[in-house]
Amino acid sequence: MSVAVFGLLLLQFGWIQNVHELTEKKFREDVEKSLQQTALDMEAIEAMKLMSPDAFQKSLEGSLDDIVKKEFSDFIQSQESIFVSGDTSIMMDGEKVRFLKVQGNLIDPATGLRAEHRVLTKDLRGITAAEIDDAMLGLDEDTNSFAIQWNESFEEQIQKKANHLNWLIQRMFNTNPVGDIRLRLNLETLDSTLAFNFLQHNIDTTFRFSIVILDTLVNKKVSFNKRNSPHHDANLVESDFKTLLYPNDPVPSEYHLLVSFPDLGLYVWKEMAGTLAASILLVLIVIFAFYYAVSTIFKQKQLSEIKNDFISNMTHELKTPISTISLACEAIRDPDVRNDTETVTSFISMIDQENKRLGTLVENVLQTALIDKGKLKLNLEECEIDELLKQVVDSFQIRFKDKGGEIVIEKADPITWKVDKIHFVNVIFNLLDNSLKYCEQKPHVEVRLEKLSHGFTLEVKDNGIGIKKEDQKRIFEKLFRVPTGDIHTVKGFGLGLSYVYSIVKLHKGEISLKSALGKGSTFKITIRHE
Repeated sequence: MSVAVFGLLLLQFGWIQNVHELTEKKFREDVEKSLQQTALDMEAIEAMKLMSPDAFQKSLEGSLDDIVKKEFSDFIQSQESIFVSGDTSIMMDGEKVRFLKVQGNLIDPATGLRAEHRVLTKDLRGITAAEIDDAMLGLDEDTNSFAIQWNESFEEQIQKKANHLNWLIQRMFNTNPVGDIRLRLNLETLDSTLAFNFLQHNIDTTFRFSIVILDTLVNKKVSFNKRNSPHHDANLVESDFKTLLYPNDPVPSEYHLLVSFPDLGLYVWKEMAGTLAASILLVLIVIFAFYYAVSTIFKQKQLSEIKNDFISNMTHELKTPISTISLACEAIRDPDVRNDTETVTSFISMIDQENKRLGTLVENVLQTALIDKGKLKLNLEECEIDELLKQVVDSFQIRFKDKGGEIVIEKADPITWKVDKIHFVNVIFNLLDNSLKYCEQKPHVEVRLEKLSHGFTLEVKDNGIGIKKEDQKRIFEKLFRVPTGDIHTVKGFGLGLSYVYSIVKLHKGEISLKSALGKGSTFKITIRHE
């Protein structure tokens, strides 16, 4: 069973490690995506700045319509109109040719007739008459098709636009238009863009970044004069997370963006917190189940041993008086013994004593069963506790003297208390009996009965064999006997102290034990008013 649990725990730990690796791998993939997107975003931001409307308007002001109208404003009347409609593609000799079409409605001042005019050209530097059939252009018979001579200002405007666009393209495709990465790159913008992309990929942890020039030996850091970035770390020169800045430059950039995460380990564990908590809970459940199973098996084994000891002891204890009674009966049947009145009387006395002993043993077992079921009812009555104590002590004097010992009442305050006389006497009897039985030398017992302000204490101190510390916490358990191997020199059921404990509890009292192996034991009963 333990091997199976150990294997299950190994599988669980392996699964946790696998989840950790997958979580870290996903984190690295998200970081790489964020860095690549940041590099593209920085290029887009730079392009938008170069293509801003303000910069474009500096070289070309107004639309083509405005330019044409301005050029022909001297001879266009208020009722007339002229505009540029855009590029026009016409098939000529089987090929598609693109033209710029300028058209308008003019009024002949001599005749007052209105005419439509169109100008097509494919050469910005010179506009000539369109050598195209009117039918192809869709002109009416009264419509004229001719070339209009444009002055140089319109051509200059077009040329300015072309030059400006060419300059913009050159700037965008140059490796470093401004010649210095520190002037080209804004750290604050990079910081905010990087943080935004991290959040887009659900990366919410502390980070540091720097700009370096990668080298085969040692990376070269780039220092910025103005540091408005809270996450910039100029001392960062090595990291597993990096990406090339301005990747679309025609000549590859030598500058790289490096990012590090100081709390990477903690962040990964936090990301898998739910999985980790479930796994730990499962491990705890498995460990608890294993502990509970082993503990139950161990307790069952102990109960089995206690049960076997109880049956063995009970059989021996019951067999002894039964055998004595049987032998006495057989002796009385003998005719020679029957005529000896004194011998018969002694045998009858022996039978009576063994019968009482047998009854006491059975009564102890029955009383224990009643206590366990909670059916034992106390018959409380006012008793003089000191007199009960003296009676029990007097009954033990002969037994102590037979072993060369003594039992002494050191103090016996006069106390009257409501107790069950029979059961309370049995409690004192059991304590004194144990002090006598579990002593390997001349027994010496001291008894103290002391009155308290709201109750009394009864203390029995002996010089017996004592009890080991690990056994003291179980000494009041039912059927428990201090282990002495397979041989018990003192016979018993293991019910005496369990009975004492239960009776004291029923009298609303407490019992405690102080003992040292080889030095004796002290049992103290304390009973107070509720």
